[in-house]
Amino acid sequence: MTTIQEQKFGVEIEVAGVARHLIAEAVAEGTGGRITATHCTGYDTTIVTDQQGREWKIMNDGSIPYANGHRGSEIVTPILEYTDIEMLQQVVRKVRATGAIPNKNSCAIHIHIDGRQHTAKSLSILAKMVYKNEDIIFDALQVHPERRRRYTRPMDEEFINKVVKERPRTDRELNECWFGHHNPHPSRYNDARYRGLNLSNKWRNINTLEYRWFNSTLHAGKVKSYLQLCLALSAKALNARAASHRKIQTDNPKFNFRVWLVSTLGMKGNEFKTARYHLTHYLPGNSAWRHGQPTNQNQTGASC
Repeated sequence: MTTIQEQKFGVEIEVAGVARHLIAEAVAEGTGGRITATHCTGYDTTIVTDQQGREWKIMNDGSIPYANGHRGSEIVTPILEYTDIEMLQQVVRKVRATGAIPNKNSCAIHIHIDGRQHTAKSLSILAKMVYKNEDIIFDALQVHPERRRRYTRPMDEEFINKVVKERPRTDRELNECWFGHHNPHPSRYNDARYRGLNLSNKWRNINTLEYRWFNSTLHAGKVKSYLQLCLALSAKALNARAASHRKIQTDNPKFNFRVWLVSTLGMKGNEFKTARYHLTHYLPGNSAWRHGQPTNQNQTGASC
């Protein structure tokens, strides 16, 4: 059984508004590392090497507009483990202190979860779970409408229908469902990647599952919450035998989403208290009572 805490991940955080060297200095301070290279590659990358010898990259991102006279930057972490989340949060706090701007309309956070353990079956389960809850996920995370249209599109219904009907058993069969044809070596910028859940990277050399729902933020608690959600989804898919793809219909999204986080994804207890708060904060409804908090005249409401 794979747990939330056993998986590895990487994070990309897009920000704007300050010079790249200031962001690099903040990353170095947050990791206890040092700047070891500047102006590398075609992305004008600055590299910070942390105390474990891992490289954090701060690079140009042309999709982010200029702000305060500075080009947008993307912070790309090395492969991290669950115990590194506190360090990542410290980096986020240090970058925030520079005055960097997480522009909601144009910036994003992309989270990559290690895909090496996943099979065609587990990825099919993951895709169905996401499709089933995706409407609430988009609302909970307040995905900007422009990003929904372009860079963070909902799950492709044709792909889901193929997964449900054909039940892919092999890597090739799932690949053909995802791309519509066999594409064992997809390009980095293939069009299929622009989904909230992007499986294209599973067939690239990085072998990750990419989650693209998240508006950029320099709130350390939200970054941790987003990470825990992605890790929980991946763990559930690896451990589950099956999943439904039937869309959730509810008049109390906050309650249903909280129950899903706790009961289905295992995000219960103090470890995930902050995540439950941030992930349900913007949803309408009552997280504790299915039919609203009971009054003296009506004590029949269900709680969770």
